[in-house]
Amino acid sequence: MKRDDAVKGMWQRTYHEVTANTPGLLGAVISRAAPQIMRLACLYALLDHSAVIRAEHLLAAVALWEYCQGSAQFIFGDALGDPTADTILRALGNAPNGMDRTEISSLFARHKRAEEISRALAVLQEHGLAKVQPPMRDGTGRPSEVWFSVYSAAKEAK
Repeated sequence: MKRDDAVKGMWQRTYHEVTANTPGLLGAVISRAAPQIMRLACLYALLDHSAVIRAEHLLAAVALWEYCQGSAQFIFGDALGDPTADTILRALGNAPNGMDRTEISSLFARHKRAEEISRALAVLQEHGLAKVQPPMRDGTGRPSEVWFSVYSAAKEAK
């Protein structure tokens, strides 16, 4: 099958949009978006008894894919498939004032090693799902590091 000239430009833009890196389980589920969209466009063209993929075929395929992606987003949300990071992310989402390391450790009844919690926090930060407020001193002891969900911080700003 071939694409008509109008579809070639549309496909380049669509391809760049759907191949953007998406973290977590959702990213794994939608990672094959580009070939799936093109297969759908081919099916729509064949159903139209056409050997050429036209704009309406690609647009229909993209619309169907967007529905599929929305369904996957609803099911998997921001889950990373990392139980420690996912637990912390859920807790941060419910903590508008953020959580310090002691509170995060308490989520696991202090049964997670500090290294495991640090690793999970680094994963959340790397994927843009959590951020840390620079350590602040409360007068005594070590500076307190407070973590926030990026999603709940954006929601609070609205």
